[in-house]
Amino acid sequence: MDTGKHFFTTLEALRGIAAIMVMFLHTGGTLGPTPVNISYLAVDLFFLLSGVVLANSYERQLATGQISPAGFLLQRIIRLYPVYLLSLPVGLVSYAIQFGFDYLTLAGLLLRAVLFIPNAGTGGAFPLNGPSWSLFFELWAGVLFSVLLVRLSSRILLAVALGTAAITLYGALGGNFDIGHQAGFFGFGFSRILFSFSLGICLRRLYKLRRPNALNRGNTIGIFLCGCLIVITNIPASTFYGFPYFDLFICSVIFPAIVWVAMRTRQTGLIGLAFRWLGIISYPIYILHAPIFELLHLLRQKGFDLPASPAAGMVVVIAIIIMAGIVAIHFDEPVRKKLKTMTAPRPASELPAGAS
Repeated sequence: MDTGKHFFTTLEALRGIAAIMVMFLHTGGTLGPTPVNISYLAVDLFFLLSGVVLANSYERQLATGQISPAGFLLQRIIRLYPVYLLSLPVGLVSYAIQFGFDYLTLAGLLLRAVLFIPNAGTGGAFPLNGPSWSLFFELWAGVLFSVLLVRLSSRILLAVALGTAAITLYGALGGNFDIGHQAGFFGFGFSRILFSFSLGICLRRLYKLRRPNALNRGNTIGIFLCGCLIVITNIPASTFYGFPYFDLFICSVIFPAIVWVAMRTRQTGLIGLAFRWLGIISYPIYILHAPIFELLHLLRQKGFDLPASPAAGMVVVIAIIIMAGIVAIHFDEPVRKKLKTMTAPRPASELPAGAS
């Protein structure tokens, strides 16, 4: 039976490249005096890809009742939590070094982090792992997707995308789209994810409706698209700061165009393997890198003689990429497999006599 699902290898590569670009944004100066760029928009690409991938994997199941909203949310928790929880001890040590070893405060922060309750105090909304703010919104978008967005027509979804784009643009006036994680702009995180996430669902529906043929030279096109993403995210942020319409153009036109072309490509051989590998390591890179760089930065401030050269920074970057692969294969996948087995519905033949 055709489930309608597809595996888009180039989307995996784009997700990996985006995670690496975000990591470079958070290196804390260890790579030298590099200018701040617009790789914060990689998060908007993540949101767009989430819309495509979740619609591809779950929209039909949710629409037909094969999976309930609660069951879907459980799958999202299983997908996101293991590596996220692995990152929290590093963030806890960093916070303690910076603000002191107040065990009651640390316990409260850890509990809030585990429950994804934003922090209103020192250190930002999610002080133990800064980039996890996007996971908070990913989980809420998943809830909305399973109970509401999946039931909306494509026209209404497009209207949702346009409306939330306008709200995000309003929040970004005088600056850029790097909002949603700050205390004063936290509410705009909802509009920011709904904008790109809704567009992603529309793209997946359009692909299913049109069923376009795969493009020739998929390896070459896939590499070109990855190169485009690298070039775009390396544009200096100061170039268009105060003109958020540029960010709007990237998120509403350029990123959807890249994703649409990517969905029409297929990769083979070593390129296909490399693209799949980028997808595998993308999430561990994204969620583990910031606490590590923050800890190294704080240790230097406390007088530890740690190298702070571009070469040393690249060593850390390469080490995180290698560690991400190890975590993905030897921790994340086995843990998620075990959790899925534990939470899978038991066949009727295995239920105790008299159970209903």
